[in-house]
Amino acid sequence: MSDQTSLSVPEHQAYYVNGHYFESCNCLGVCPCLLLDPPTEGYCEAFPSWHIEQGRLGDTVLDGLNVAIWLRTPGALTEGNWRIALYIDERATPEQHQAIEELWGGKHGGYLEVIASLVSEVLGVRSAKIDWNEDDKGHRTMTVEGVGGVDIQAIEGMDGQDVVLSGMPLAVAPPFAVTVARSNSWSFKDHGLEASRSGTAGLSSPFSYFA
Repeated sequence: MSDQTSLSVPEHQAYYVNGHYFESCNCLGVCPCLLLDPPTEGYCEAFPSWHIEQGRLGDTVLDGLNVAIWLRTPGALTEGNWRIALYIDERATPEQHQAIEELWGGKHGGYLEVIASLVSEVLGVRSAKIDWNEDDKGHRTMTVEGVGGVDIQAIEGMDGQDVVLSGMPLAVAPPFAVTVARSNSWSFKDHGLEASRSGTAGLSSPFSYFA
């Protein structure tokens, strides 16, 4: 598949986390935020998740752990005012849990700090069973037990190849290209909020964050 880019581990960094990410949001068609356009419904609800293949903060190894975030914004992503809920793999030790909370909270710099700078309210941070799966046919699923999850399928392009976008002005995991997908379904129910969608925009790509 086109987003299975080989990932290198940067040397002499304070931290690094490499792996694969995917999400679905409430927008129809291709996610307009990638092009700095407003969401199709005027606001954004999305449920991204990350599978860390290789990761380390100091002496804390993060290999194999999963992370998910529910987010809602009143307008385009770049306008900020995100409300988020963070879910950290229940298999994480206390040290690993703290490391992931600090990294996704932007405390150690790099692109994760850029993402965290858009957040205005953290609804909660907690451990959860997170099942995360992808196959070689573009099907990806993620479930946060008791909360919800995402099920997306890569859109088939010419000659059966993935539809890929690169060079977007906005990306969750630059500089990687993203594979365009469509949701079979996704849902969320927590913190007094509830959403359920299907047939909406989906994205996936490798990621590599470090500082």
